[in-house]
Amino acid sequence: MPSSASRWGRSAAERGTPSAERASAQGDAGEVEPPLISCCPLHFPEEEAPPQEEPRGREEAPQVVDLEQLVPVGGVFHISALQLPPQAQDVGDWTMVELLDVGLEVYPYSPGKAEDGTQEAVQITLRLPDNVIYFKVPVVARWDPAGQWWRTDGISKITYEAEEKSITFSMGDFYTVALLQDAHLNLPYQAWELHPTGVDEGLFTVTAVFATIQIQIKDNQCMLSSVVVEEEEVLSHITGKWMSPLALRAALKRAGVNIFPAEYSPKYVPVPRKVSEHLTAGSAKGNHWSLLMFDGEKVQHLKLTETSEAFSEELEEESEFHSTLYHMVKDSASNEAMDKVERAGCLFIDSVYQLLLATRVLAYS
Repeated sequence: MPSSASRWGRSAAERGTPSAERASAQGDAGEVEPPLISCCPLHFPEEEAPPQEEPRGREEAPQVVDLEQLVPVGGVFHISALQLPPQAQDVGDWTMVELLDVGLEVYPYSPGKAEDGTQEAVQITLRLPDNVIYFKVPVVARWDPAGQWWRTDGISKITYEAEEKSITFSMGDFYTVALLQDAHLNLPYQAWELHPTGVDEGLFTVTAVFATIQIQIKDNQCMLSSVVVEEEEVLSHITGKWMSPLALRAALKRAGVNIFPAEYSPKYVPVPRKVSEHLTAGSAKGNHWSLLMFDGEKVQHLKLTETSEAFSEELEEESEFHSTLYHMVKDSASNEAMDKVERAGCLFIDSVYQLLLATRVLAYS
């Protein structure tokens, strides 16, 4: 019977992903956090005989991760078993220890076979980072250095403890793993609002599926005011800090709050067909709504209403022609409102433009 033994387990959570998937967003506010080194409980049998590579029989079909749909959140965990280094010994009044030039060495662990003939598994428990949010049970994936991709096969018995912020799973060997989250789970948006709070200042609010995000805009800077999940404010480590729109976008994505569609997002996001589905109970209806057609060259009112079943490019009768949205607003806005628009600074305008372009609220609401 194989005996139970203790080995060292190391888990290093590093920012980025291996090989071509390793990338870090530039321009984030604050200092870069060092890699998180943490211990995780490991359990595996010790081989009595020298470890030999055993044939694994029929290989499991690779389940390659689609990185357009699932993205790593919380860094990458490098998990390995290490040889116990030489221990200090007391010899008389001396304490002696052997020094190795090679440093810590990997223990050549070879998984055995269980009674049912399956490969015995290594059980891993990871403590989840405090600076990220997992809105659902994360997908555990392992890095395949041969194929240069993430795979989900070879991982089983996943137990997610949201309250304790931990996840336990079994693997047939030691791998580099990552916790993945659906990149589009907060889309489409439930509602959004952009309104001025002062000269060259504004508040941008996005109500997503699982969170409500408020962003203050001032000149060429943005500040995350709050992220509310189930009536609780989260991500205090990045709130209240002024940064560029690009840095704010990177910080939110790293924290697991992805409200920034990509060019391939229409493949994964069901956008509502009815205009009325965008409205809440308190939304304005009827004559308060003006639906416009803007194709980059002209703006005109559509015959379409908020209760229409399908989109139509048919124009409203006697609809006035305008070359831009700005000129259409100018015709109906007050002199005071237009004065504020004309006095807006170019840096503030660019910040608003960057946020609207990144979130694409008009298309995904």
